[in-house]
Amino acid sequence: MTVVPPHQQPLGRRKLFRIAGAGAVASLLGAAPAVAAADSVSVAGQTLVSAPADPDFVFTADLSNTTGAGEASPIAAPYWLGAYQVTNAQYAAFLDDNPNAGYTVPSYWDDGTVPAGKEQHPVLQVALADTGAFCDWLTGQADGWTFRLPTEAEWESAARGPDSYAYPWGDTAGTTYTDSVLTSRYNYNAVCAAYYLADYGSVEATYDEPDSTRYGESEPVSEILTVSATGGVTGWIYHDTWTGFVYTDLFDALMATGGLTSAVGAYADGVSVYGAYDMAGNCFEWTSSVVTATNGQEAGLDVNAVRGGSWYATLRSCTTHYRGEGRDGSGGYPTVGFRVAADQS
Repeated sequence: MTVVPPHQQPLGRRKLFRIAGAGAVASLLGAAPAVAAADSVSVAGQTLVSAPADPDFVFTADLSNTTGAGEASPIAAPYWLGAYQVTNAQYAAFLDDNPNAGYTVPSYWDDGTVPAGKEQHPVLQVALADTGAFCDWLTGQADGWTFRLPTEAEWESAARGPDSYAYPWGDTAGTTYTDSVLTSRYNYNAVCAAYYLADYGSVEATYDEPDSTRYGESEPVSEILTVSATGGVTGWIYHDTWTGFVYTDLFDALMATGGLTSAVGAYADGVSVYGAYDMAGNCFEWTSSVVTATNGQEAGLDVNAVRGGSWYATLRSCTTHYRGEGRDGSGGYPTVGFRVAADQS
């Protein structure tokens, strides 16, 4: 990937890190998605996997992330879930089919066109109303099917599986960083950090946030970021001093390209029990459930829950039970995308 000078800044960094969670690298370009689980169907261009009803469903944690304190949220009926996050290419087809509807065009697209190489990456910066319009568009193409966003309970149930895994594949992340090589089942901020250390370690990054205690100063990326043997990242962001990688010109340039997302399904070892990919990392996903957020700028506000973590998020934010993240549905965010749910009549 080539880092280019920023031409757009969709959201200021203060907004980004307040909404994006607490603070071997897979292919980052348009690889074909991995094959979904055997119990899957293709409807209106979406690969769907089946998820069971769970009338006894209880969240693993409450909104303050106290394990064992989650509330009951019965899932009365089986449902279908998108095996993959909705891609830039799929969203572009929706826009092309509705040219005068005024739906959101992501600002990281080039003059309204999906950036080359990111066709199969998840679409970001899509407001809640636009996800609903996308689902209605799919419903209009599929007789006997109704598309929608998943509820937060449906999302967690599909991500953790019947054994309530901490990650979609099991209870351990399995991430390692050895001899400057990161091995990970999912795309989160260690992937970004390892990439920049490997390819830009000696490049000078300049702190360009005016409120930063080091505004205008530069230092090599290798002096800013560190990745531990188990995939923890230091030097990503420091809220109190407005320093860390997020406050540099290199990060600004990355943001202008839509961030370090990966093609949907690129992390084949990260598939869930029911056959859904990228339920840890890559991008947070909208749900239809309204919660009172406990994290970030939205803390204390009633907003739509987002789940799953992102390319920007810490490893904790990418667990199946991490809650309390929410976004105002009127906005589009550079770490938030969506996947569809569907019901068959």
